[in-house]
Amino acid sequence: STLFPYTTLFRSASSGVYKPAAGSLEGTTIFITGANTGLGLESAKRLAAAGGSVVVSARTQAKAEQAAKEVGGKTIGIELDLADLRSVKSLPARLEAALGGTPTIDVLMNNAGVMAVPERVSTTDGFEKTVGINHLGHYALVAALMPSLLRAKAGCRVINVSSDAHRFADQKALEDALATKLDPPSYAFGGWGAYGVSKAANVLFTVELQRRFEEAGVRGSAVTLHPGVVQTDLARYITGGIGAADAHPTDVPPPTGVGAFLKENVLDKALLTVDRGANTQVYLAVAADTGGDRTKRGGLFFDDMKAVKPTEAAQDPALARSLWDLSEKLTGAKIVIQ
Repeated sequence: STLFPYTTLFRSASSGVYKPAAGSLEGTTIFITGANTGLGLESAKRLAAAGGSVVVSARTQAKAEQAAKEVGGKTIGIELDLADLRSVKSLPARLEAALGGTPTIDVLMNNAGVMAVPERVSTTDGFEKTVGINHLGHYALVAALMPSLLRAKAGCRVINVSSDAHRFADQKALEDALATKLDPPSYAFGGWGAYGVSKAANVLFTVELQRRFEEAGVRGSAVTLHPGVVQTDLARYITGGIGAADAHPTDVPPPTGVGAFLKENVLDKALLTVDRGANTQVYLAVAADTGGDRTKRGGLFFDDMKAVKPTEAAQDPALARSLWDLSEKLTGAKIVIQ
C-alpha cells in the first residue's frame, strides 16, 4: 500500500515539539495507559489533534472521563487498574461496551508506570508494585488486547515506554530477578533496583514480542523507548497514569553506581518539559520512523526519536524468553499471536 510521505506524518514546531499533521491519523485507534496525566495525557492530546480515535485509560472511570474531556476529539475514557489483574482481564468487555462493537486497536501505548517506591508494596495480586505495574500489568494487557491489535488492517504497533534506567539492571540482576519470580527477598535501595528491573523487563518484553510477531508472520511491530528526563521532581517521577499520592516520594539514595549514572546521564542533561518529553512516543505512535508503516523496524529501542542500543542484557534472547514464560505463569495470561 502507498505510505504517507514522511512529512505528512508529523511536523516540527519551532519549540522542538513534534506533532502529527492534521488528519494524518484519521481511521487510526490508539489505546494509551496512564493517560490522565504527564506524558500519557500529552501524547493523547497530540494524537487526537491529528484525527486519531484515542482511548485513554486511568485507574478510575472518573479520572479517565476527565482526561477524555480534556483531550477532546474522538476520545473516550475507560477504567483500567494495572495493579489488579481482574481489571486488566475484564478490559475487553468494557471496551466493547464503550465502543459499541468489536474493537480494533492500531496502536497500544503502554505508558503508565511508577518509580522508586521506597518500600515494598504489593499489587492486588501480590506482586511487587513497581514490577507489577510497569511490566506484569502491561504484559497481561497485551494478552487481553492482542485480538484487537491483530484486527488492525494496516498492521499494529505496541509501544512500551521504558527508560535509560533499564541500565541499572545488569545480566546478574535480571537473572536474580527471574530466579526470585520478579520479587527479590530484599527490597533494597528504596525501590531503585525494582525500577531498573522493571524498565529492563519492558525492553526484554519488546524483544520477545517482536520475535513472536515475526515467527507468526503477523503484520505488526513492537518498539520501546526512553522518553528523556522529564522536568519534574525526580523522587516523585512517574511515567504516567499513577497519581501523585501513589508516587511514594523518597529520599533514599539509589544503589551504588546508580548515583553516578544519574549524575552523568540524568542530572547533567537538560531536563525536558512534558510536551518535549512526549516526542518520542508520539513519533513512534505515528510510525514516523518508517514513513507510516507500523509493520517495520520492530524490536528497537529509541531515544530522542532515534534508534539507539540498549544494554546487551536487555536484548538477551534467552532472558527475553524466560521473562515471557515467567510472566505468563505469574499472571495466568497467555498472549496468543496467530
